[in-house]
Amino acid sequence: MKKKRKIILVAVGILLLICLYLGYKAFNLFYYNVDRITTQDYDAFMSQFNIKGTITIKHQNIESNDYLEYQNIKIKNDFKDFEKLEQTTGETSLKLVLKDENQKTKSSFWMGETDTYVALLKTDKTLFGTDNKKVTNTDITSILEENKINNDIELFKYLSHQKEVKNNIFTSTKKMKENYNIQFIVSIIMPQMDSITLINGDYQGYIFNLKNNMKEASILKNGKRYVFMFLDTTYFTDEKINDLLNTVVID
Repeated sequence: MKKKRKIILVAVGILLLICLYLGYKAFNLFYYNVDRITTQDYDAFMSQFNIKGTITIKHQNIESNDYLEYQNIKIKNDFKDFEKLEQTTGETSLKLVLKDENQKTKSSFWMGETDTYVALLKTDKTLFGTDNKKVTNTDITSILEENKINNDIELFKYLSHQKEVKNNIFTSTKKMKENYNIQFIVSIIMPQMDSITLINGDYQGYIFNLKNNMKEASILKNGKRYVFMFLDTTYFTDEKINDLLNTVVID
């Protein structure tokens, strides 16, 4: 009888431990679910990380007086009909607009310099606070280093594979936290887009094919991201954008 009672107690103890473990994992599965604290569905957001195609930049020299210049950036000046917007305090980009006869903006072009997304993930502490948890720069840097992510292109390739990764009851708590950290931060800093086009050749970079007929080309150089924003792809066709990018000079 005593032996039978011991067996029952051991079985109950094991069952209790299993229930506690499953409860703990279920709590973490809920806690590290990025959909719980964002305003958009994460699966829908991640579906945009489709790397579709590559364009090759082959630099074309033009006459020095045919360039549009801003800081250390030059590009072919196909913007003689555009107006320059007045820069506000702290403005880091040149903004040009093309208006119709009613003075309504038809198209716009911006260019400037900013941090890469990898640099932003490592250094910008203002992005990482939430009401109930905090993702630290150390957390993100550790993930980037573990996955050998040194630039934005490597980050996007990593994310294109990560979009299929799902936390489940068998995922370790450490891995749940890692998945949550990268998902949460990226959902904050990345824009809405349809796909990504890579740039190679004389420059390395990428193009965000954004919503609402916009494209944002980024060239990576000097540890920075040189951004060329094309608003209205009816005016800025793919052919025109490629032609302009072939004239870019970054000192």
